[in-house]
Amino acid sequence: MEIKDNNNYKQKMKKNEELQNEIHFAISRNPLLNIRKTGAYARIGKYMKIFSYLVLFAGIGIFFNSCMAGYETTQPSYMAYDRPQGYGGSQIWIEGNWNYNNQSHVYVQKQGYWVNPRPGHTYHEGYWQNNQHGKSWSKGHWQRDGQAHEDHNRN
Repeated sequence: MEIKDNNNYKQKMKKNEELQNEIHFAISRNPLLNIRKTGAYARIGKYMKIFSYLVLFAGIGIFFNSCMAGYETTQPSYMAYDRPQGYGGSQIWIEGNWNYNNQSHVYVQKQGYWVNPRPGHTYHEGYWQNNQHGKSWSKGHWQRDGQAHEDHNRN
């Protein structure tokens, strides 16, 4: 009976040693591994994550709001101004565009200017276009010669 107890005792000791080693290993590693899960880093990290998402969504909202063109029920009246004299014979006059001001929600007229033509390009003047929301301004732009130019809803 002593042999059985001795074997049983050795098995229990071995299990205790294994358990003790596991506990020792867990205790020595956990503070380093769990600092991100339970420490100040985790609390700050959680709020930083929320803050970064809020900043991201606010930035996306501001971006899309600033890109939206405004609509007017009637076309703003054109303010006449004196055209300055050009600097050289090869320059062309670009009529002023209208820029939408997001703060005041109105179109602001920009004065025209003289510019040297771009080789192989044609300048297409800006225009007011109609759609179901009202009138909006399509800015003038340079277009490479030979490309089709589409003026939708031009009035």
